[in-house]
Formats: sequence, structure tokens, C-alpha cells
Amino acid sequence: MDQSDLGYLLALVRVPLLGPKRLALLRQFFPNCQAAFAASTAEWEAVGLPASAIQAFVEKRPTLDPERELSRLEQEEVTAVSLDDPGYPPLLKELYDPPAVLFVRGILPPASAAWLAVVGTRKPSPYGQRVTRNFVSALASSGVVTVSGLAYGIDAIAHAEACRAGGPTVAVLGSGVDRASIYPVGNQPLAEDILRHGGAIVSEFPIGTEVQKHHFPIRNRVIAGLCHGTLVVEAGQKSGALITARAALEAGRDVFAVPGPIDAPNSVGPNNLIRMGAQVAACPDDILSALGIARREPSETSPPPPNSPIEAQIVALLSSRPLHVDDITRASGLPTPAVTSALTLMEMKGTVRHLGGMQYVRG
Repeated sequence: MDQSDLGYLLALVRVPLLGPKRLALLRQFFPNCQAAFAASTAEWEAVGLPASAIQAFVEKRPTLDPERELSRLEQEEVTAVSLDDPGYPPLLKELYDPPAVLFVRGILPPASAAWLAVVGTRKPSPYGQRVTRNFVSALASSGVVTVSGLAYGIDAIAHAEACRAGGPTVAVLGSGVDRASIYPVGNQPLAEDILRHGGAIVSEFPIGTEVQKHHFPIRNRVIAGLCHGTLVVEAGQKSGALITARAALEAGRDVFAVPGPIDAPNSVGPNNLIRMGAQVAACPDDILSALGIARREPSETSPPPPNSPIEAQIVALLSSRPLHVDDITRASGLPTPAVTSALTLMEMKGTVRHLGGMQYVRG
């Protein structure tokens, strides 16, 4: 697709009620997106779209500017990958309703790699945190691309551990990928860390889109659609992670679940998935074997020593048990700006790890 027509597609994506399937109908009916954008109401009716979608377009069209859409991409350093672009992820294209456009910040890992979604609760137990770190460390070190949703909890731990292990990771958002739209706000530093480590932030929602509750199920199908399989670590009986698992099953992909104690609320979801036929993931090798990948051990590199008294004081407070930044500040007696600044530098060096929700552990 040439740049000019891409601008018109990006404008159409902003029209309410024009989802992937309806956009696909328009692209089949009209010779290009510019023609669809300029078409009359009668022509749109001939496509077979409902009156509500046509009315939404008629009302929205005067506010849309294809050239401005292209300018936004450049300003935000975002790439828009259309469905017919050679760089569009092939697995995602297999969905019943693949996104018409995928907005990408960063670099998409190669399609030839094994991609695995790692999802779970926003409030993991120590067991869930430990399992996620252990699994992702082994998988990322073995070349598996870790995909998750940048949410607090399991998602954030998975992304952070993949970065730590030197493997690419992809965060799929329910908002725009531009810096101002990253959600949750507390994970914006993690998003930048993903980019620094050669990963990508992706979404089917246009630049500037604020997160909405109904965006998450839409986002979850993209997480599943990008991947060869989905791993559910911990999830309650009603969890977004289970929506991702269901989307993976509908797409014919593998679903793995980490078993947990029968009386643990966070293990209800994975245990039920196993009961329904999901593959048991008792160790990383269970997943690597299913993906046909040989395990490679993580490199044993020690984090650099503290290079200031403040860093030394913070390191002395941290362990493998997550500690909130407020607790670090209180225990150290240091000013909050000094602690947050030091933690940012230490995270970049690998001295500490941010687990999401402003919780830190020693690197």
C-alpha cells in the first residue's frame, strides 16, 4: 500500500463502528481506501454495511485528515503495518478478524521465531511471580519471543524478565502506542525498557486512543493471534487471561497452564484450563518441547556493583521479595526524587528489576 492510500486507511480506522471485518468489506468493494473515503452514502450502502456504521462515517469524515494521520506516525516514531504489508505478522493474519492496521513502536521480532503469550492475574502470588520469572528466563534465553499486555502483575513480570534475559518481548496495548497513551501509566518506564531491548509496543488502536474497558478483550485476541501458544500462569475464575486463552483455542493455537494449589484463588483459572484439555506446564521444557525448541541456559552475568552511596543503600534493602518504592524511601530515609532516579539508573544497568506497580527486587 502506498503512503497516500495508507493515510486514508488510517483515517477510516478512526471511524466508530468500523471494525476489522467491515474495513475488509470496504477494501474488497472499492479499488483503494481513498475511493472508499470519498464514496457517497449510496455507495457505502451497496457494500452492505449497517446504517449505524454509515452514519458514523458520515459524521466523522469532516474531522478526518489522512495527511495528518501520516504526520502523526512520523512525530511519534510509529510504523503502521497494513494487512497486505509483507511485514504484517503471518500468524495474526490467520485470525477470523485480523486488525486492518497494526501500529508498531520499536521492532517486531522475526516471524520465524517461536512466539509465546504469557498472561495472568494483575495480583500474582509469590508463587506466580517466581514461576513467571523462571519460565520467561528460560524461554527468552532459548529464543522464544515473549508477548503480553503490559498490565501490572504477570504481564509486567514477563516483559521485564524477557528484557533481563536478553530476549525480545512484545507488548500489546488496549490503547494507542504513542507515549501519552501508554496504559497503565505506571508501566511507561517498562514500555521504554522493552524498546531499549529491541522489542516492540503494538496496538490496533490509532495514535492518541485512550484505553477503554471494552478494548481489553479486543487486545487479548491480538495477543493470542500473534503467538504459536499461550501460557496462563495464574488467573482467577473470571480473568482477562482466560479470554486470551479462549482466543488462542479458537485460533487453533496451543494453550499451556501452570498448575497450582487447589485452594488458591489464582490457580482456579489454570487448573480449570488443564481440566478442559490445556497442556500442563510444570517446567519451561514442557513448552520448549511442544514448540520444538532446544533449551539454552541463561547467561550467568552478575549485575554491576553500585556506583554511589545511594545505590549501595538501596541494594542493601532489596532482596528477591518485592518492595514498593514508598517502602524503599521510608526505609532508606532518602528523598523520593533521589530514590526514583537511582532506581531508574539501576534498572537500566540490571542492578534491580521493576516488577510493575512500582515494586522492585534485587537484580
